[in-house]
Amino acid sequence: MRRQREAGGYFTVEAAIVLPVVLGVYVFLITVLLVQYDRCVLEQDMASMIVKVSNRTGTPQQQLEYLQELTAAWDREQYLWIQPQSPHFAIQGQRISVEAMGEYGIPVYDSLAGIRGPHQLKMSFLLYNWDRTALAKMLAGRNETFSEVR
Repeated sequence: MRRQREAGGYFTVEAAIVLPVVLGVYVFLITVLLVQYDRCVLEQDMASMIVKVSNRTGTPQQQLEYLQELTAAWDREQYLWIQPQSPHFAIQGQRISVEAMGEYGIPVYDSLAGIRGPHQLKMSFLLYNWDRTALAKMLAGRNETFSEVR
């Protein structure tokens, strides 16, 4: 007859301890990657809004109204983990700035670290909107104020 080999019970206990830890690490990494993905999408949305406004001619008030139209048409359903808030815009002369925020929570980390409440993701963009003629002159070196800087 064959002799059967007996396995000790310690292997089952180790698997019962290690498996939840490994699964917890996977859930944490997936959550962090989803937040990173949403941060990238939010960054692209804000950058595309700024570029669209900088290509539009008009007074700063007209550009600000166009930014508000873009914000109203902004698709917030594409975000997987964060809840974005309405961005804040400022147009001062040739300078356009955007500040966007979003809130998110990490379920396992919040309970383990003792940190309660949603975390905030905050980003800011700044773009100088040059007149196309002035920009072409600056790049060609024809403007005296810019040629002194070089």
